[in-house]
Amino acid sequence: MTLTLLSLTFQQLLGRRRWIPIALLALMPVGIALLYRLAGAGEGAAGFATGLLDGFVVTLLLPIGALVFGTGALGAEIEDGTAVYLLARPVARWRIVAAKIAVAAAATLALTVPATVATALIALGGFGSHSIVGGFAAGVAVGAVVYSAVFVSLSAITGRALIIGLVYVFVWEAFVTNVFSGTRWISVSHYALGIADSITSTGTFEANLDGAPALIASIVVVAAAFVVGTRSLQRFEIGEQS
Repeated sequence: MTLTLLSLTFQQLLGRRRWIPIALLALMPVGIALLYRLAGAGEGAAGFATGLLDGFVVTLLLPIGALVFGTGALGAEIEDGTAVYLLARPVARWRIVAAKIAVAAAATLALTVPATVATALIALGGFGSHSIVGGFAAGVAVGAVVYSAVFVSLSAITGRALIIGLVYVFVWEAFVTNVFSGTRWISVSHYALGIADSITSTGTFEANLDGAPALIASIVVVAAAFVVGTRSLQRFEIGEQS
């Protein structure tokens, strides 16, 4: 049954063509890096690469991609009423949530990690002696899983998950956490940057969180989102979902 859930969710996301705008967005940092390289800019490539990955990929592409796939993996079924048929089956609710998170994370990873690697490689002119490629790829991969878990859980709680998610991304993540440093502990983008910084050794940027705390916080958030999402689906059966 788990494989069926995974397959149906993948078909749902691909069938609704949710991946197309995210794929176009993923091409933008790659294009910017290509223009930078074609312009003949060589000096400061590490700083440019980390700035582009931080400011565009981690801050914009990653959360938006996870938001679209995370809210679509479960929220679309709740919105169009087909979730009733899914929940009517004797399937453990934790399995449903786990499958939705897995598919949303996989879809987000499939678009964001290649974009991250391609952007870094083009901007840097290859791997060289830099660890920027691996560092940001790891950070984005972890961030994709955390964001996906959060947004799948959010879609199980409310039918306004997309709107709330947009507010979270553009107000909380992009503004509040960059103004008030104490809020970094509840910022997924800071988790991703902390992990990237722990691997990257160029000294071109410094995250507000160390790698180990960022990883621990990521695990805690995923676990919490999984529990909340599961309980929300259980309540959905008896009409408490709103």
